[in-house]
Amino acid sequence: MLSFDEAQAIFANAAEPVRETETVWLGLATGRVLAGDLVAVTDTPSADRSAMDGYAVRCEDWQGGACLPVQQVVYAGTRPQALRPGHAIRIYTGAVIPVGADAVVAQEDAEENFRGVTCTRTPLTGQHIRRQGEDVRRGELLLPAGTLIEAGHIAALASQGLVHVPVCRLVEIAILTSGDEVAANDEPRDVYQVHDVNGPMLESLVQSMGAVVRCHRHVRDDERVLHHTLRELAGHADLVLVTGGASVGQRDLVAAALASAGGELLCRGVNMRPGKPVTIGRLRGKPVVCLPGNPAAAYTTFALLVTPLLRRLQGRTRLFPPVSRVRAALAGARVPPCDAFWRVGEVGYPGDPGSQEGLVHVAAQQGAAAVSALGHASGFVRVGPQNAGQLHHVSLPYYDLHRWLG
Repeated sequence: MLSFDEAQAIFANAAEPVRETETVWLGLATGRVLAGDLVAVTDTPSADRSAMDGYAVRCEDWQGGACLPVQQVVYAGTRPQALRPGHAIRIYTGAVIPVGADAVVAQEDAEENFRGVTCTRTPLTGQHIRRQGEDVRRGELLLPAGTLIEAGHIAALASQGLVHVPVCRLVEIAILTSGDEVAANDEPRDVYQVHDVNGPMLESLVQSMGAVVRCHRHVRDDERVLHHTLRELAGHADLVLVTGGASVGQRDLVAAALASAGGELLCRGVNMRPGKPVTIGRLRGKPVVCLPGNPAAAYTTFALLVTPLLRRLQGRTRLFPPVSRVRAALAGARVPPCDAFWRVGEVGYPGDPGSQEGLVHVAAQQGAAAVSALGHASGFVRVGPQNAGQLHHVSLPYYDLHRWLG
């Protein structure tokens, strides 16, 4: 059985990025993956501009107590005159620096009356001036291909006058829930059945990753039906997610159905809890992931194993979000003989946040089928045999769900 780290690498490399691209309006590009390098086409700022409300002056004109007549008032978006010797120009933040000026005196450091303006503090050459190109130079790489576009990136792109950007097309997912015991949420439920939890949960998780659900099916425990449904879904989606039927019982039919459909298994079973039965294969060139039927196990394996694969399909450059460290109390906890991923609450910093690792509390309920507190988890801590016997404030790897599910 593969270790968690071995399996994570296999999942992450089980597919190639989608090749198709499209162009979208800049305002709708947040959450999309950039399809090509973007190079700055202009300097930012495009000219020397004032960083303050004040007065544009020539430093050599400012000699002890001099009163300089105000030649012009310049607002952002107004064309300034060339500064005449022995004069000042009233200027506002963002306005272009007049030719001949080499400093801006902040308005709080100046006094103006009917004769002109005097300075209460000697100006220095270059003060309060934003130089042309000090943020971005024309020709510089603005954003590399594979960047997940966020609001801050939108600001940088808009500053270049871009209206549309090239992005990778949205990755399309097919979800297949299986099992006689599962009743679709719009169907009558017998006493021996359970509601479909995994279907809606996975749709939400897929959307949180910036992908789309192309289709959603449910099938009973029938290998022939599974066989045909898997072949159909693999022909219509970039990734097929299956829940249930991943283990090795008589009713766990996904692996057999995948093989009979002409697919191949890449990994079956991972030495982790929850999620040990998780399986990945390939059918018609598309990755097929079979997640455990228990909802908390499906949630965990999606977050830690499927999201790197999904990021690769999307064309992102970063497949694995950073894993930090936190401290947790393990007193009374039974440490398993494999890598366990325990749900924890919000990270707290009882002392100085910059001087120590955060502190978390391990959720009391860690069952693979428990869902009532799933939404309150901030992340997972990774606990293994090496932590046996440790009790208080143990330093553990921490997988932040805000990062791993985004």
